[in-house]
Amino acid sequence: MAMNEHPELSIVIPTLGRPILVQTLQSLVRADGFERLDIIVAGLITDALVRKAVQDLSGQYPNIRCLEVTFPRGDSSEKKNAGWRAAKCDLIAFIDDDVVVARNWSEKIRAPFQQPDVGLVSGPGLVPDDLALMARLAGNALASKAAGYVAERYLAGNPEPREIRWSGLIGCNMAYRRSVLERLGGFDPAFWPGEEMIAAFQATRLGHKLIFQPEAILYHYPRSSFWRFCRQMFGYGATRIRLIRAGVDVEPTTIIPAFGVLALVVLGIAAVFCRWAGFLLLAGLALYALADLWVTLAKYRETRRKVDLLIFFLIPIMHASYGLAEWVELVRPGKDFPP
Repeated sequence: MAMNEHPELSIVIPTLGRPILVQTLQSLVRADGFERLDIIVAGLITDALVRKAVQDLSGQYPNIRCLEVTFPRGDSSEKKNAGWRAAKCDLIAFIDDDVVVARNWSEKIRAPFQQPDVGLVSGPGLVPDDLALMARLAGNALASKAAGYVAERYLAGNPEPREIRWSGLIGCNMAYRRSVLERLGGFDPAFWPGEEMIAAFQATRLGHKLIFQPEAILYHYPRSSFWRFCRQMFGYGATRIRLIRAGVDVEPTTIIPAFGVLALVVLGIAAVFCRWAGFLLLAGLALYALADLWVTLAKYRETRRKVDLLIFFLIPIMHASYGLAEWVELVRPGKDFPP
């Protein structure tokens, strides 16, 4: 297949070599304008079958390149940096190695850059239909009103592009101008995980617009086990405190889970000695359960799949993991992420 000598978009895929990487690359091959893409897979692939499949694709399509790199610290950040520095284009997109892009994704993610003051663009990571139960529930919990503003990252919604705050960016579906990355010095390896969030904050603070493009759709495969989902939420909560410590704007809704965990512990202990504390605890739990039910029913009305009613039980776990992580990171900085 003949490749365009002047590609229009470079795509960096930092990878751990998971099998779904092959599906990610295949979706790009099927995408509109594939011959105008410069695709860089950054990372060592240890699985022999995955490595063979990726090598076959790069052999068949010269615009798929592999950078066999690995780093002891800041792994994802460093892979992103290695990828964009090797890119051929002035527009550079970053996607995860567990996504499938829509046919017109590359066209839509590029479109907002027609405005010269747009420095970075992000799009939604929708929940695919072909998921196991736990992965489906995890994705729908994150796409529910219980996730607050974060839910917008997982919904297409209004098709009109709009300017958003730095915190609305989703790291598995984002694109930058090369000039912005050069101005930032790339992604900070010391801040991993969460490097894409601090970079978005710094870029917008420098005056570059961040546009959310609802039509730049990709499908993101969520965590497929209960414990991996809890770890994901724990990481999100800890990263939020690290962001605040780094000087980003404090968004009050993001620390509500921490205060919820604190209230639960304080009232739980006080209830042993005080009847009124017990009453407040029960009243608070009842109100939370009603809010949880309302969110669950709202998501069910959207999907019309009865299995999604089970997010009623996952939402409290999502909030508890996030809130607990905020306290852990606050008192034990940098100790929350397993090696």
